Amino acid sequence: MTKTRVPLIVVSVFFVGLLILFLNHNIKYQELLLDYNILSKEYQQLQEDREILTKGSITTIGEVNENVLGEYSFIRSYTGKKYPGTSGLRRYVGKEPLRIYPSSNAPFVYEDWKPEVVELINEVSTLNKDRNHEGDWCLVLDSRGISGYVDRTALVKIDEKDTYYRDYYGSGIETLGGFKVGDRIETLIGLLDRDYYLIYENGRIYEFPDNQSKVNINESHQGLYSKNHGLDAFVGYTNYVSYLRTDSPEFPLIDGYKVGDNALNVLDFYAAKYESLDDPESDYEYPGYTFILEDGHMLDFSIDTEELNKNSVITSICID
Repeated sequence: MTKTRVPLIVVSVFFVGLLILFLNHNIKYQELLLDYNILSKEYQQLQEDREILTKGSITTIGEVNENVLGEYSFIRSYTGKKYPGTSGLRRYVGKEPLRIYPSSNAPFVYEDWKPEVVELINEVSTLNKDRNHEGDWCLVLDSRGISGYVDRTALVKIDEKDTYYRDYYGSGIETLGGFKVGDRIETLIGLLDRDYYLIYENGRIYEFPDNQSKVNINESHQGLYSKNHGLDAFVGYTNYVSYLRTDSPEFPLIDGYKVGDNALNVLDFYAAKYESLDDPESDYEYPGYTFILEDGHMLDFSIDTEELNKNSVITSICID
């Protein structure tokens, strides 16, 4: 009796195991089948959307056929200008913000932001449904790094008398690493020839780490007060540098004084060269030891001690 029961128990356990395994496989199969059906529907929808958007053929000269235009697409027929306007700074006198594509029907990039000065990148012509010339639009970049399209007639060339052009930057009496306020930012980018951080904070700030501080694009940047040392160039509405700051010895002043030098020696030298700014009623708010280069332009030093002493050293230099 006992010998007969043992095989039956073994057989029963075996079949129960097979049943559980089958049920598990069946459940997995049903889950995969459900996923497959969902993906099939999504694929079919994408195919239908693609047919709608590509019903008209796009040619190699940048034109989009009329059939593409419809309620399902924001694409508008246009061709690149054969002789586009020269790139560079323009004053924007239009009444509307930038648009996301070249059309008066296009949405605004930002409805509450209209720039005053922009960089002209490119120019395109748009065609109407009858394939006739409709208008000229310019792709522009503003001081916050926002790009968009504006009507060509809303851009005005900036001349030497414009307050946004040269008058603000002074005569460049002092330099840091050979660079001065009033240089174009492209000059710094080209001559320094290194990776940099671009920070948007009341305009654009280009941070060029020195040779001891390498840019790591795989790590998040912690802003202006990071562990990097280098040269910071502040750029406002235009591409001209309005303020330079360094906390690295790699960017000395014209006379060779630099970050890390003895503060007493440095300050004594510049006290004999320039007038000090020590008026508590002044509109300028400089945190360190400041000298007047010319009207409206300053040279500023910071030191590593609360009070100046024989061991103090220069920790940063700024010119504007």
